[in-house]
Amino acid sequence: MLMQHPGRSREDRRAAVKLERQAIKTGDWGPWIETGLPAGIPGGSGWCADIRRVAKNNLYVILMRPVATEWGRVWHLAIRTASNLEPPWRDKQRIKNALFGHKRVAVEVMPPDSELIDEADMYHMWVMPEGFALPFTIGRRE
Repeated sequence: MLMQHPGRSREDRRAAVKLERQAIKTGDWGPWIETGLPAGIPGGSGWCADIRRVAKNNLYVILMRPVATEWGRVWHLAIRTASNLEPPWRDKQRIKNALFGHKRVAVEVMPPDSELIDEADMYHMWVMPEGFALPFTIGRRE
């Protein structure tokens, strides 16, 4: 079942799902189209009011907001598809590389229940500042 999107017709949603399926089948997501939102999403509330960039292609829409942290500026990415698919790890890596570069670190967070927000089929990751390194890795560091 398709999630209803305000302002989008049924035909628009079906066309988006068709493009999504083709992108998954071929691996060709189409070009990234980025839009700056210096004043945030019009009418946005909560963290959505802080969105400053949007990137989309034939498969994904990425909402991006900068977050000031003790490590520097971190980018919070909210990821979704037209049919609410959960992106596999390889797609998240590809998104991070395409939008922020191959050398940046990104993380997903499983928060304590007291901070959990699970109201939409969106998937989140945080892209760390340039030069940031985690104190651990899967492999060995040299």
